[in-house]
Amino acid sequence: MDKRLFLLVVISVMIGSIIGGIIGSLFTFNLVKNQNNINKTTSSTNVLYKQTVVLKEADKNTFVKVIEEVKPAVARVDVITSDTPWSKDWDDFFKYFFGPDWDKMFKGQGIGSAFIIDSNKYYLVTNNHVIEKAKEIYITFPDSNVKYKANVVGSDPFTDLALIKLDITDKNIKLPALEFDDSDNIKIGEWVIAVGNPYGFDYSATVGVISAKNRTVDVGNLHLEDLLQTDAPINPGNSGGPLVDLNAKVVGVNTAVAVGAQGIGFAIPSNKAQKIIKDLETFGKVIRSNLGVEVADLTPEIIRFLGINISDGVMIKEIETDGPADKAGLKKGDIIYAINSEIVKNTIYFRKILEKYKPGDNIKIDIIRLNKKLSRNVVLGSK
Repeated sequence: MDKRLFLLVVISVMIGSIIGGIIGSLFTFNLVKNQNNINKTTSSTNVLYKQTVVLKEADKNTFVKVIEEVKPAVARVDVITSDTPWSKDWDDFFKYFFGPDWDKMFKGQGIGSAFIIDSNKYYLVTNNHVIEKAKEIYITFPDSNVKYKANVVGSDPFTDLALIKLDITDKNIKLPALEFDDSDNIKIGEWVIAVGNPYGFDYSATVGVISAKNRTVDVGNLHLEDLLQTDAPINPGNSGGPLVDLNAKVVGVNTAVAVGAQGIGFAIPSNKAQKIIKDLETFGKVIRSNLGVEVADLTPEIIRFLGINISDGVMIKEIETDGPADKAGLKKGDIIYAINSEIVKNTIYFRKILEKYKPGDNIKIDIIRLNKKLSRNVVLGSK
């Protein structure tokens, strides 16, 4: 193709993209404006859906103090997920027409949140889905125009957690870190605050309560268990930000929101997050023990069919040939009701209990088989 013709085609594509962006912006503006009008006209009819709580002045000050303490440690995460489709030979040409930052117009970009957990090592926690496709990661803190480059230390798609490290050579730079609280102790109804960058609105804080615990959520191909549910608004861009209690300590890592629902957001409990982070720092991935079984919750139908007098436990649906459970003599259809004398209530408890052990650990599993109680010792494998 003639070079002049090629340049003409490229410039035409560029101009078309810019015009499309302008039209898209106008459309977004009108959409937001119309949405605001809708909100105004319907606000009086939706009173029942609003959470109305009368707070004492002291309580209000508590929220302010917590947010002021937490905010400096929360970062905006900008990721670049793809390269430009042209070689660097064209840099000068495109800079001439579109300025020095021309390449940002064509690179895939994303946004999320993160927070510092170690001031000395410059470690931050975020979500795996925020950084998993990133070619470049940049971190910005409140009241700062400095963008720090960051690298992935380790990530875990199964819990949607990632550990990243700032690329800082000047060790005199000090950044505040957040502490974790015990998420097992937080109760339904306790106040929590979500901090992050929803829809790119940097360093926003939203307030709510813990609505439920031990939630299971399927997000695309991701199956997340043992989550905290909160009505503190969590929106796109909040992912990876902290969910803190009124002690300004992290009780969860914001991760998901129920699509099409208001007031339903989810966070990974801090106790679970800390275990994952420790593995990510040490190994770059999570080392999980493996029993070699697939289990299912006990349903009333299964209980009646088997004729067992038990409500807690899980049933083995599938068993891995020559896996740890198979070698120990466990069979398909066995009911596991305890591991090392700890009661297995359901599949969530089953996985939580196994998370406590490492590959190579020897554990005792109590089962029911044909209405008889049996015990088997199993050496856990890895996966």
